[in-house]
Amino acid sequence: CLGAVFNSSFLGAVFRLSLHSAAAALTSFFLDSAVRTTLCFCLLLFSHLISTMAEASSTQHFYWHHTKLRIKDPKVSVPFYERHFGMRLVDEQHFAEHAFSVYLLASFEDSGSDAELVASLPKPGTEEAHKLVWSSDRFHLMLTHNHGVEKQDDYKLCNGNVAPHRGFGHIAFNTADVYAVCDELLAAGVRFQKKPDEGNMKGLAFALDPDGYWVEIVKRAASCKLSSRFNISQTMLRVSNAEASLAFYRDHMHMNVICEKHFPQWEFSLYFLSSHDPSPADSKSEEAFEYMKSLKEPVLELTVNYNSDEVYHNGNSEPFGFGHVAFLVDDVEAASQTLEKAGVSFKKKPSEGKMHNIAFALDPEGYHVELVQRGTTF
Repeated sequence: CLGAVFNSSFLGAVFRLSLHSAAAALTSFFLDSAVRTTLCFCLLLFSHLISTMAEASSTQHFYWHHTKLRIKDPKVSVPFYERHFGMRLVDEQHFAEHAFSVYLLASFEDSGSDAELVASLPKPGTEEAHKLVWSSDRFHLMLTHNHGVEKQDDYKLCNGNVAPHRGFGHIAFNTADVYAVCDELLAAGVRFQKKPDEGNMKGLAFALDPDGYWVEIVKRAASCKLSSRFNISQTMLRVSNAEASLAFYRDHMHMNVICEKHFPQWEFSLYFLSSHDPSPADSKSEEAFEYMKSLKEPVLELTVNYNSDEVYHNGNSEPFGFGHVAFLVDDVEAASQTLEKAGVSFKKKPSEGKMHNIAFALDPEGYHVELVQRGTTF
């Protein structure tokens, strides 16, 4: 309550003035200098404490809301993720004047509160669905379709894994039995980049979606209690400077470092961050890695290749593919101003363009990071 009071500049000023007046009154009442000094110090310390509480009450909340991938044909890509990875279409929005549409999918558990939520979800494309999706802290996969490209036989998207246009790596799903899932996907005609027993890292696989994006399939931790067969679990981005990228997502996007894995024999390291879950005591431990594989919400995976001078492609120039990661914020204007003061560069500020409820920051590698006003509608 005191924090809320001090969040009002008028009430805060009145209260602080009262504290300083009290300090002055005590100074005149007590003749003993030691008593006067102690009381004044306590009152001023209390004033500082309340001001700190006020700052905490107005802190921005950042929640990782979606990863955007461009697609060729929604009639193919949306059913792919629904049928093969258990995702549900939560909303779709069509912008005829700009000739594109977006489809937002999410993972849900099969029981408990998720099952109740699924039963009450509004129809995708309705105003109720728009309001729900842009106020939800649940992570979404956003598939963006530019109208007409489905008719172009030679239209191809960049999956981010072929030089010289590497950058975005993959999305991932966790499941209990990687081998059984891969057998089913192969029987259904899904193509693979890597099967579970191929390559150096056994037990994980990379399927290919209709546009050639890599979809990693990862075994869940034995301790995982999720009731659904799949949950979307990762977005991977390659970065050249681990310290700079970790600082950006940890300090500016308020993500928590969940775990890190280092593979000197193959010359790369992985760092996993979350918007939704707390950091474990030791992010380098095997327990942290298992904890990460038990989470319901996804992690952002930053991959660092040793001794590489490769400049990574952000997917937003030719050849197009990956678009951005996006965070919901309480106040997009205030969040943008804070980031700008901290030295973060912007592709688009809220005041620029026609859409004042979004902004696009640039992370240290040049990947686009969208900031979206919580509860907005488009």
